[in-house]
Amino acid sequence: MKVEILGTYYTIKEHNESEDVRLQKYDGYCDKTTKQIIISQKTPNCELGDFEEYRRKVLRHEIIHAFLFESGLHENFEHTDIGHDETFIDWVAVQFPKMYKAFKKVGCL
Repeated sequence: MKVEILGTYYTIKEHNESEDVRLQKYDGYCDKTTKQIIISQKTPNCELGDFEEYRRKVLRHEIIHAFLFESGLHENFEHTDIGHDETFIDWVAVQFPKMYKAFKKVGCL
């Protein structure tokens, strides 16, 4: 699957931990150099009650990283040891569906 991020196409892939060792530590990541978003497949020992909901949140999270990369904000954002401020990224990823619903309701999309 591909998604356009500010004029640049990112490929979205799902891998398991044996295909990509980074997924042993993270549930997903965005590679600005290869224009790829990689998210983890459901593992056999997954204890989440609604994995698909969590998968959507991880995908939103990584897409937000891509928007920051493509807008140039990644160079000026306060970084942690792995990139953007993860608290901010998570906040947007979790709240965006609610924001979308509110924006749609009042006609300001």
